[in-house]
Amino acid sequence: MEKVVLEGTVREGKVEGKKLKKDGKVPAVVYGKETKSMPIEIRIKDIEKTVKHLSEGTLLITLKLTGKGMSEEKIVVIQEVQRDPSTEEIIHADFKQISEKEKSIFKLPIFGKGLSEGVKIGGVLEFITRSVKVRCLPKDLPLKIEVDVTSLMIGNDITVGELPKMEGVEFMTDPHKVVFTVVAHKIEEAPKPEDAAAAVATAEGAQPELIKKERATAEGEEGAAPAKGGAAPAKGGAAPAKGAAPAKEEKKAEKKK
Repeated sequence: MEKVVLEGTVREGKVEGKKLKKDGKVPAVVYGKETKSMPIEIRIKDIEKTVKHLSEGTLLITLKLTGKGMSEEKIVVIQEVQRDPSTEEIIHADFKQISEKEKSIFKLPIFGKGLSEGVKIGGVLEFITRSVKVRCLPKDLPLKIEVDVTSLMIGNDITVGELPKMEGVEFMTDPHKVVFTVVAHKIEEAPKPEDAAAAVATAEGAQPELIKKERATAEGEEGAAPAKGGAAPAKGGAAPAKGAAPAKEEKKAEKKK
């Protein structure tokens, strides 16, 4: 297992990030089973260089600490790195101390190698699971896992349970989880002429129905207007009905004659 040496200084009290950045450093913290949370500071160029190595695999780091009257080394792994969202610069790092005598859980990256047979005939290789969790002693921790994908045909896959076995390393990830698979390349078919004609006919046939509905709505609105206006004459026509009494008096007068 490859080891990288990193130097850090124990921080005394709170220090503003801007001041550290001006000095070419970033704040960090170290913690673990045998270590109480300890704030430290590290040179930016050193942590950037170390993080770049992570793209090639998992690293065990020998962290040399000085300050506050102490000088000691701790075996750590990078647990988390925070970056500025606008500049992508590292602004903080977390280191987890591990014991060289006890098994720990590590996140191990996976890399594929070779050109699969399925890809040669037009398939597409999908990389689904890019890392797995393993449990082992630090001395048994591999840098990475390489998987030969050349034999994969379309419809075939490789699961975690089929990854290469390594002495002293126990896989903690679900063995049925798919790592690589080859799928058929999907080609979008152009619409058939008859389907396109049917779609146009349907669209055109919908227009007269829409016009009929619009006409029916318009006619309904026009017919409703007189009904509202016709209420006034109905009220006006009620007056002569009240005047029916004099008509009866005229009939009585005629009888008297």
